[in-house]
Amino acid sequence: MPPLQRVLEVYMRSITLTAGTPVVYTSEGTDSTKLPTPITVIAIPGSGGTIVVHYQVVSGGSWTAWPSGTVAAKTVSKLDGAVYALRFTAYHADGTVEIGS
Repeated sequence: MPPLQRVLEVYMRSITLTAGTPVVYTSEGTDSTKLPTPITVIAIPGSGGTIVVHYQVVSGGSWTAWPSGTVAAKTVSKLDGAVYALRFTAYHADGTVEIGS
């Protein structure tokens, strides 16, 4: 019997946000490419700030707010469906977003 092979690729990113400047994070490649699923998103607002996260299912499609809404404290949410892009916006203070699958 052949040995087991690792087929799951770990995907992790940390993105620094500047207050008031949206950051769009997309999958690399063609329009049919998607980010790995499920994907865990951790929003970490700066002191006194908030972060809002939106996702896009297809390139050029509408943006949908993540289930946690606008957050003022460290918040973890898992997106189980296909996601083409994520958009992060910090307000009132810089923040950080961590992405992993």
